[in-house]
Amino acid sequence: MNSQTTTGTVATRTGNPNATGRNTIVVPEARQALNQMKVEIANELGLSNYDQIDKGNLTSRQNGYVGGTITKRLVEFAEKNMR
Repeated sequence: MNSQTTTGTVATRTGNPNATGRNTIVVPEARQALNQMKVEIANELGLSNYDQIDKGNLTSRQNGYVGGTITKRLVEFAEKNMR
């Protein structure tokens, strides 16, 4: 596969031939913090052991709540720090 396939140069950078570039982490050190945030939010939403369970067994709504809440909190954090 060359870097000009349908996935573009992102596949070459990430090593994932299925990568679309939408979830590329710009600061690699942030990965652990984002994963911890995901687990904490899932626990708050009643999804215990979120980091250990097969996400494919959850409903779209359950997975969406976790992702949506992460986005909401990150936006709130950014807005708070811009003031």
